[in-house]
Amino acid sequence: MTKERAPHVVVCGAGLTGLATAWHLRRMGADVTVIEQSDSVGGVVRTTERDGYLVEHGPNSCTLTPELSAMVAALDLTPLLRNAAPQAQRRYIVRRGKVLAAPSSPLAALRTPLLSFGAKLRVLGEAFVAQRNSDTDESVADFVRRRLGQEPLTWGVDPFVSGVYAGDPEMLSVKHAFPRLAALEREHGSLLRGIIAQGRAARRAAVQTGAPQARHTMVSFADGMSTLPLALADDIGTANVLRRTRVTGISGNGSETSVVVECDGARRVIRGDAAVCTVPLPALREIDLGLSSIDAQSQLATVRYPPVVSIALGFRRADVKHALDGFGCLVPSAEHRKLLGVLFSSTLFDGRAPENTVLLTCFLGGVRHPQLAALNTQALLDVLRPELASLLGVTGAPRFVEHTVWPRAIPQYNVGHDVVMRAAPELELRVPGLLVDGQFLRGVSVGDCIAAGRSIAARALAEAQRRSGLQGGASMTAPSSVTQLGDVAVA
Repeated sequence: MTKERAPHVVVCGAGLTGLATAWHLRRMGADVTVIEQSDSVGGVVRTTERDGYLVEHGPNSCTLTPELSAMVAALDLTPLLRNAAPQAQRRYIVRRGKVLAAPSSPLAALRTPLLSFGAKLRVLGEAFVAQRNSDTDESVADFVRRRLGQEPLTWGVDPFVSGVYAGDPEMLSVKHAFPRLAALEREHGSLLRGIIAQGRAARRAAVQTGAPQARHTMVSFADGMSTLPLALADDIGTANVLRRTRVTGISGNGSETSVVVECDGARRVIRGDAAVCTVPLPALREIDLGLSSIDAQSQLATVRYPPVVSIALGFRRADVKHALDGFGCLVPSAEHRKLLGVLFSSTLFDGRAPENTVLLTCFLGGVRHPQLAALNTQALLDVLRPELASLLGVTGAPRFVEHTVWPRAIPQYNVGHDVVMRAAPELELRVPGLLVDGQFLRGVSVGDCIAAGRSIAARALAEAQRRSGLQGGASMTAPSSVTQLGDVAVA
């Protein structure tokens, strides 16, 4: 009796979401081929080490969610996990040129110099603000002003938005960019009442289960964040991850999906039961799907991905007056500075800088100043050095510089994002076997990408089985260790 073959899914994009999707597919018993245009995997999750400095070009840390913890354990990476230093709980925000500690508790919020006395009273009265009943999309800024007032927006939410999205709270949609925030009002009628209710529920659950309340543990790895995508790619199988390969076209018929790729000038067609596209939406527009120019593909391409500049700077510890006793500092747009924020990288984790030196990771660009992405390293240092001097007391020239530009960094969930949400399934209907998914739908954090991988994999496997007529079986209980070369055909 012939053993039933496993379904084959082609995953376009080896960013963290794509790798997590492919990894889960393998564990679900599918065969996968991952296509990546660049020479590296992990997308913006990238780490390098030079001159004793360990530099994160993208995310510097992540929250250890249950899903990520399970993945780390399955990859045998648990011994390499490193918890952030206790000081990482402290965050700083700039106001009127001063670096002030952000409140970390309700009591601290009553004492913080970031807000005036009147603003604090306004926040305390949030529970009495009427709930909004309209279903129309609302910006983050309008939501915060309506419920908390202008000052919490200016000195709290605005810099936080820059830190997460490098975006503009006047443009971002609250229900898409911060769905949990919107849910507090929808489900409890108030942010304060919702936070109190969630705290009580967590305490009840802890009592009933006997387990301690879940805490948000911030982690990285001994050798940096790229440890995770490299391990995922290795577990998927080197032969199954095709690097330096560009997807130029995707088409589908009743039972087969064809992905046209180019590598070193040669053209191939990779055939599968389904294809998943997790590439940034501007890159999706460059793939020939055989559709007209005015369609769902064009609507998806309207999502903005502003450029972000990351510059890691090493200084002698003696040349920085600030204690650097925190995660970093964020700069509100009201400060009218070029800097979006600075991470105190060598404070967060050990081994990030040589002895008696510190590593600061500075971020610029985003929606506020996209033009800064075009500047060379020296021009950016000319912008940065006076700002670092005034904020952190930095003197002298940096001993180490690592300059990274992400031309398409973070998708913006702007007001009107509902159109994008509808366009994705519409596009899937028009290209049989294609699934379009990823950050633009499921969140931008490392934890979001990991959680998305499992969901997308389940969706892709169901689609591949439906189109191929496969129903699973013994061959699908564990990942295959052999690449299905027969599914790759030279066109």
